[in-house]
Amino acid sequence: MEIRIVEEKDAVLLAELRVAMRKERETSAMPMAENDFLQANIDYFSEFIANGSYYGLIAEEDGKIAATGGICFHNHPPSYGVPNGKSACLLNMYTLPDFRGRGLAGKIVSMLVDRAAECGCCKVYLNASDMGKGVYIKFGFKEVSNEMVFDIKK
Repeated sequence: MEIRIVEEKDAVLLAELRVAMRKERETSAMPMAENDFLQANIDYFSEFIANGSYYGLIAEEDGKIAATGGICFHNHPPSYGVPNGKSACLLNMYTLPDFRGRGLAGKIVSMLVDRAAECGCCKVYLNASDMGKGVYIKFGFKEVSNEMVFDIKK
């Protein structure tokens, strides 16, 4: 198994994997057309891999994609919990069904957390699916309940 850093040329592949992950994870209908969602993700990965604010990994075995994951870097005003204001959001974790149960997700999480630390981040955040929650808890992530969200209507 080889784990490599994503490159700009991987934008379409990452977008396709994200669509597959979301389709598997979501229980309700997609709120937008699949092609629009795919294109939005291609645009995202193209831009943010290039500017360095998205760092991702892809695991491959014998030329087949096995898993992926990434982090987005954020800079906020310092707080007591994040004294330098640097944090990362772990996201886009997905292991294809044929490769599950081999520890790939844990290995990718470890490598991404190491990268966040190298970049000076004090904290790594994530939004866990029910399927992935065990991987994160085993790694040492803790659940918090003070997050809120506001949807801006267009």
